[in-house]
Amino acid sequence: MNAIKLLKAQHRKTKAALEKGAHGKLAPAESKKAATELVAHMVIEEHVFYPRVRELVEELVGESLEEHAVARFELARCLTARTDDQTKARFTVLKELIEHHIDEEEKEMFPKVEAEISNEELTRLGERMRKMFDDAVERGLDALVTRATHDLRRPNGSKRASKNGSNGAGENGSRGARENGKTGSKNANRTTKAHALRRAA
Repeated sequence: MNAIKLLKAQHRKTKAALEKGAHGKLAPAESKKAATELVAHMVIEEHVFYPRVRELVEELVGESLEEHAVARFELARCLTARTDDQTKARFTVLKELIEHHIDEEEKEMFPKVEAEISNEELTRLGERMRKMFDDAVERGLDALVTRATHDLRRPNGSKRASKNGSNGAGENGSRGARENGKTGSKNANRTTKAHALRRAA
């Protein structure tokens, strides 16, 4: 399939799913499926389509990548909403973001691509993108979504770890410095490393 036609078809499907989400009509299983397909769509653009487009209109690719990053964040928020009102509000924001992103791609990026890249090459790109998309959906992209949602469920976790780390290092360092400058420095380093390991874990 032609790469542009493939992306446009996925755009229509994504917009329909987000419209349902904005009205609170997406079941949990549908939300997960829509999320997986949206991330898979972004993956094939980032790994196959955009690298080729960058040779033609680099400035549009940079903006699109930033919009993908924001979309991933808001998608994670959609999947962690605790109430119906939160779900509707977050899907509405994601829908508006994606609609803006799609509008720019289809009105600005795609015409330039079609003018510069032959149908034969677009078909080859489309075949690669379709295969990558199917493989990504089959594997599931839960790991990407789960990591983002885990951070959102514990919004104060990193702050607590950072606070504890700095306090611990400061207390041990000051006490050690009063007793023995060299020993205090070593204690402070050990404490800092311990807190860093706890944060990493």
